[in-house]
Amino acid sequence: MKRPPIIFLFGPPGAGKTTLGSRACKELGLAFLDLAGADLEQLSRVVRDTSADMIELPWALQHERRALTLVRRSGTPLVLWAHPEDMQARSDRDEPLFTPVPRLKIRGGFGRNGTGCREFRHLQRACGETLMLVDLALEEAAEAVRDCVAEIREENKAPPAEREGLVGWVEDWHQQHGASPRVTKVIVDAMSRHLAHLRATGTSPRTLTGVCADLNAAGHLVVMYGTLKADRIMEQFAEPPFRFEFERKFTDSPALVARYDRNLDGFARFLRERGELSNEDG
Repeated sequence: MKRPPIIFLFGPPGAGKTTLGSRACKELGLAFLDLAGADLEQLSRVVRDTSADMIELPWALQHERRALTLVRRSGTPLVLWAHPEDMQARSDRDEPLFTPVPRLKIRGGFGRNGTGCREFRHLQRACGETLMLVDLALEEAAEAVRDCVAEIREENKAPPAEREGLVGWVEDWHQQHGASPRVTKVIVDAMSRHLAHLRATGTSPRTLTGVCADLNAAGHLVVMYGTLKADRIMEQFAEPPFRFEFERKFTDSPALVARYDRNLDGFARFLRERGELSNEDG
């Protein structure tokens, strides 16, 4: 079994990364590493040597685009987020860490849940996995972090379709189009591995959402109109499948049609690089 991915703890000073991360690792028997003061070169070396199960990233590195790309390729970034006023107090810093939204009047302009600032939006978009610890006592927060870390590691053991949340596509395509589950499982497995590859190479969550939507649309079209033989089904994806039907059934927006072509070309390239689709196709 392959080694579970590293979990990278993101979050502002005072979010509880050190306290809660080290405690979760101790309870789960994992190796925790605090990279306080580290630079990108040190992070790269640690990732290369895979010397920890969980790594706490300093606040400065969390704003480095190259660091985020490295993190996405090497594991799972997890944001810990408490209320900005609480984190500011715990950080022992005089300079403001956060930028409140003026129209929010609750708790200093950050809102009841403490998400009303651009710093939260930046981290949430960057990581995709966010653990809200607002107004939780220490014991509750520690339990939440431990359970989240255990779940992330357990999910890594699951098949690609489960990890990427695409299992439901098999049943959807069967119910809507009468497609054989044996055939649709082949398609969904390949699409799941493609999404996992994109995620690992640093593709942004927003882009992944578009890729996922286009793959789902292509899957619907293939099981509606394609030749459904499990041993040859991937040949349907040698080029963007049923493009005319995509425009007719899903959208006639030139931008979205172009995105469909681009994303399905990327899927075909992924299949060819892994020998699952002949280079003579397309």
